[in-house]
Amino acid sequence: MNYDLIIILACFGAVLQDVPLYERLLRYFKLEFKPFNCALCFTFWASIPIFVFAEGPMGIFNSIVTAVLAELINRKLNTL
Repeated sequence: MNYDLIIILACFGAVLQDVPLYERLLRYFKLEFKPFNCALCFTFWASIPIFVFAEGPMGIFNSIVTAVLAELINRKLNTL
């Protein structure tokens, strides 16, 4: 299991949801629905091709872990 890649992708997915440019792009392209505006969903779908390519079927589990971690980071960021 590649812990560094899990943490990097989780942080990227969580922080991306709060970037104003990303929010403007979603509004411009009318993509304000899941999986694009949800940290958990976006991180899962963005990380699944990376992990499945790198680790095979076990990559699905890593994508789930990454998505849950991204959601926890996002909730913590939004409480600050």
